[in-house]
Amino acid sequence: MIDKAHVGKRIGACRRDLKLSQTALARVLGVTPQAVSKWERGTALPDPELLLSLSHLFRRSVNALLEDPDPLSDMGLTGEVRDGVHILTGERDLSEFDSFARAVRQEKAVPRNWERAALPGHPLAEGGGFIARRGGLILEIGAGPGGGFLPHVLRENPDASVVVTDLVPGVLEEWKRFLDARLGSPNLWYAACDFTALPFPDGSFDTVADGGGIANAIGDAQTALREAYRVLKPGGVLVTYGVFVSSETAASLPPDALAVLRERYPEAFRDLYGETVLAGFRRIESNVREGRDTGRDDSGFAALCRELGVNVPRTAFVRTCFRS
Repeated sequence: MIDKAHVGKRIGACRRDLKLSQTALARVLGVTPQAVSKWERGTALPDPELLLSLSHLFRRSVNALLEDPDPLSDMGLTGEVRDGVHILTGERDLSEFDSFARAVRQEKAVPRNWERAALPGHPLAEGGGFIARRGGLILEIGAGPGGGFLPHVLRENPDASVVVTDLVPGVLEEWKRFLDARLGSPNLWYAACDFTALPFPDGSFDTVADGGGIANAIGDAQTALREAYRVLKPGGVLVTYGVFVSSETAASLPPDALAVLRERYPEAFRDLYGETVLAGFRRIESNVREGRDTGRDDSGFAALCRELGVNVPRTAFVRTCFRS
């Protein structure tokens, strides 16, 4: 069944790609601007002859204009689909995350984090804009209730094509529910999976976006980086965000507190540059800046710092890693 609203979204996106106004497109096709407006609002479909004209103008097949894309099916991925989320976690029991998913829903974490992403100076905004402008098929790994780069990508380009992943299906259900209501985009797909064992074929994506998941993958960061490299197309890019305690900062901490922090949160002291090289990336561009200190953070690491009586400044980075 043809979804007229989605067809309208695609026509609007193609028109904007050509930098045409609705009036200019109407003039090219010999129709009224009101007709173009109706198509893009999803209240009417173009006549067959006009669909053919749009196909030639946009350099997309008529089927591509009328039918919703399905990259997950194109990749040969099968399995249960629940509330629009593909469950690709194998036999893994995810019931331990049920209470977390309920809390995300009850606390309205997804809409709250969407609004937070619009605040000036957000550390992921620049990287999200870069990802959106690259185009192609984007994989957002470990989105979580914060969404990683996703809110910034979609604010830059609401028509972006993104496969959104997280281990917890309930979190993805919340994102789908919110974004369906907010954007109604036909170019968003949702898959529950482990980003240290991605179910996607080699060379599937133009960009992998990681808004902090890899840096927090305790013991598995190296595996996650290798997986990101594997699923990228040649010339593809991994954009990753993380925070860490620099060696200089670590040396300034009381030895007893440092020992406890290193034992409980060893990942907090890794900048992952070496691991990124070992994963196969050769061209790596790092944008390093001052991150939040633990006095202004609500993470488990920050809570332990407060318990130990130390306020630890951290270094933040957005790293752009190119696959050869």
